[in-house]
Amino acid sequence: MKRKRLDSFTIKTLFREYMVEYLHCGFVGKEDFTDVFMCEACLSWLSSARELREHMEVCPYRFWVPGDEIYRCRRRRFVVFEIDGRKMASVPYTRRIARLAKHFIEEKTTLDDLHFFAIVVLFEVDDYGYHFVGYFSKEWRKSVACNNSLSCVMVLPPYRNKGYGAFLIEISYEMGRIEGIPGSPERPLSAAGKKVFSRIWREEILQAIFSLNEEGIPLTMNLLSWESGMAIEDVAVALHRLNAVFFVNKHGPLLHLPSGTMAFAKRRGKLNIKSLIWTSLH
Repeated sequence: MKRKRLDSFTIKTLFREYMVEYLHCGFVGKEDFTDVFMCEACLSWLSSARELREHMEVCPYRFWVPGDEIYRCRRRRFVVFEIDGRKMASVPYTRRIARLAKHFIEEKTTLDDLHFFAIVVLFEVDDYGYHFVGYFSKEWRKSVACNNSLSCVMVLPPYRNKGYGAFLIEISYEMGRIEGIPGSPERPLSAAGKKVFSRIWREEILQAIFSLNEEGIPLTMNLLSWESGMAIEDVAVALHRLNAVFFVNKHGPLLHLPSGTMAFAKRRGKLNIKSLIWTSLH
């Protein structure tokens, strides 16, 4: 069910404020209710700035997250945690993430099925503690019949021009390569999602082509899927948008790309694979 857009409801923290984009069903929305005060660490909502300041003095989440750190970038001062939605200790936090996401993802679903998901969360870090930036969720693909590399992805408005959304998507595909399970984002994609994934698919498929050519391996749809971590359907879409042409000669299958296209393959994404420390939780 689509939710109505808002222009008068603001989330305020100690450090920034931003407008909420959607109001979900069941939200306590009085006509004079225009502000909510939120802790950037634990995502608790409070009724006043004074209450928020008092809470922040004792919030246990400022320097602790109920999950496993899987990535750290010291230069840009951010970290990524994976939170297991099946653990009881994680439930309050994952529900707060989902509640917040409902105000920024038009089709965000229920709060009650989070045990089916791993929640991968990105935080900026400073001397004050963790600051929630955004997340993506992914189903436990080895325990259910699912080929989604991620279910939903969200970055809060103050951080949307920093490349964090694309970075989270890159991590989701790298996880798929580690698992050995190519995947695809859950549909339908939003207009913004289509734009981001179109760029990510181009970068991933060009890097896969470059890597396979370096190893002297003939290019096939299946191999491009495994190398990129992308579902075959998305590989086909990416190749079509690149104006790629497959043909076969006596040496096997060959792929022709427009002149200059492969120059983009050498432009690595923001993810430093050596800094990703992750194994599938199954």
